Amino acid sequence: MSAVERFSTRLVPPQSRQLFWREVVAEAFPGMTAHAPEGIKAELARWSLGGVGFARARSERAQVSRVVTEGEERHLLLHLLHRGSMTMIHGDRSSMARVGDVVIADDRHPYAIDISQFNDCLILQVPVSMMGDEIAARDWHGCLVPSTNPHVLFLAHVLQGLWSQRDQLTALDDEAGVLLADAARLLCRRSVLDRPAIAMPRSPVDYALEHLGNPDLGTALICEALDLSPRAVQKCFFRHVGLTPTAFITTRRLERAAGLLARDDGMTITDVAFDVGFSDSAFFTRCFRRHFGVSPSQWRSGQGGSLLS
Repeated sequence: MSAVERFSTRLVPPQSRQLFWREVVAEAFPGMTAHAPEGIKAELARWSLGGVGFARARSERAQVSRVVTEGEERHLLLHLLHRGSMTMIHGDRSSMARVGDVVIADDRHPYAIDISQFNDCLILQVPVSMMGDEIAARDWHGCLVPSTNPHVLFLAHVLQGLWSQRDQLTALDDEAGVLLADAARLLCRRSVLDRPAIAMPRSPVDYALEHLGNPDLGTALICEALDLSPRAVQKCFFRHVGLTPTAFITTRRLERAAGLLARDDGMTITDVAFDVGFSDSAFFTRCFRRHFGVSPSQWRSGQGGSLLS
């Protein structure tokens, strides 16, 4: 077992915390970018057991987004929420986890996570190669496993036990990582049996994700489509993602644009802007630079990658 590495923004001047936290997150999770306020209070502890990574992240309200990194081994990341809430955005869907739930991400697919205030999350990163062919053959991206699942309770007990004894376990044999991979595999298998057969009604957040490409998307359109009042829509967004509908829609459009630009498949910057729902390419460029710190053309040329390494 590797030694525990610890990082905290509390040791950094407030004006430097945003960049420091972005660098910590990018190094711990390749391809991930943290979008956080300037004076954010956050900390991360991490270590590894064999090929399995284990981390605990505590953070004030923030967002993280992840792009696919080429050449890396495929991993499943199991996020066990200890405090607060988190919403994982994947494609046109979202998965919201509360205390005790597990939400799974596959690092071969892009995603974003909106993190609540005073958030505390245990993260298990498991190579899919350690989980068997049955797990490797399925799509687990965005899978939400509720706290009532007995295998979630078992995994939580194991992870919290490791955390509480972390400073005494440096001599633990790395082969013990196989046990963590087995616990993750059992949880995934059970989650298939527990998935409901009936689809839940769409939330305002889900509706927004499904219609990002519509330049008319906004509070008024969501209200009309779902027969909700503006106040109900705004309350739903703030409760689930901590943002206004306008801010959420803009952020998700920019994240989607970043993924399209990274492909470099012949689309012009204007094409990308229109594809994700912007009706003005100049406004898109200003928003993109404000959000990512580089222009769309710089992101496409690879200069944006410096933010992720």
